Amino acid sequence: MKAPRLSAPVLLLTPAVIVLAAVVLVPLALSLYSSFTSFRLTRPASFFNVIWFDNYLSILTNWDFWVAFGRTVLLLTVALNLEMLLGLGLAMLVERATRGQRVLRTLMMFPMMFSPILVGFQFKFMFNDNVGVVNNALQSLGLTDAAIPWLIDGTLAFIAISIAEIWSSTSVFAILILAGLLAMPKEPIEAARVDGCTPWQTFRYVTWPFVMPFAYIAMTIRSLDVARAYDIVKIMTDGGPAGRTELLWTLVGRTAYGDARMGMANAMAYVSILLSIAFTYYFFRKLAAARTQIGAEW
Repeated sequence: MKAPRLSAPVLLLTPAVIVLAAVVLVPLALSLYSSFTSFRLTRPASFFNVIWFDNYLSILTNWDFWVAFGRTVLLLTVALNLEMLLGLGLAMLVERATRGQRVLRTLMMFPMMFSPILVGFQFKFMFNDNVGVVNNALQSLGLTDAAIPWLIDGTLAFIAISIAEIWSSTSVFAILILAGLLAMPKEPIEAARVDGCTPWQTFRYVTWPFVMPFAYIAMTIRSLDVARAYDIVKIMTDGGPAGRTELLWTLVGRTAYGDARMGMANAMAYVSILLSIAFTYYFFRKLAAARTQIGAEW
């Protein structure tokens, strides 16, 4: 009896499935398993010491984790709202440009070309209290006499990180909202002008409802980015001073590699992933509602 021959699609997909399992599924399974253990990097044998849900129960009473979670939500709220406002403004300016629109679109994407690590180093230098461009500019303009400790004071360090995040990612909102503006039919705007609507009324009741789904797509993408923010914070402040800029994933990294508590760190990571999924689900609901509204009105 002949063995069944595999079809060509199965043969072609098998190497990709094997590689995917090796580099994604196996590490995920091991990390999920280790979150139920007391695994420490300094004690390899503890990888087999199963403690079930003790790590997850410890997270519920871990003050540092929930402070980092609240700070991450605050950064997400500040960054997303300002990025949306700035991106909307840039998109509307570029959409109104009569010449050089392609050049402007290319320049608008320029910050996205930098890696987060490079952005972190760039803004760490800019906000340096001794040789930073920001302090030198403020002192040259006479706005301050003494150097401002941007990366030493907790509140100022958080503001500096927010500025770095906003600068690097406003382009995401600008590009997607510009796509919505360019795809928008002109007849409703012309009808609003004929009816005597002011520019604000035209924007509020005609333009914004149409581009809102594009803004929610950008919010969904950026919410995942901010929820797992690590590179910029690690380079600029490393979670300091005194943990006042610690975010979820910098706390996970510190717990895993600084304290060597890999089991606890993986439990924190999976709780963080569940929280990210919750934010993503919220924005998808808002996106679906906005698309339904457009379908009903347009």
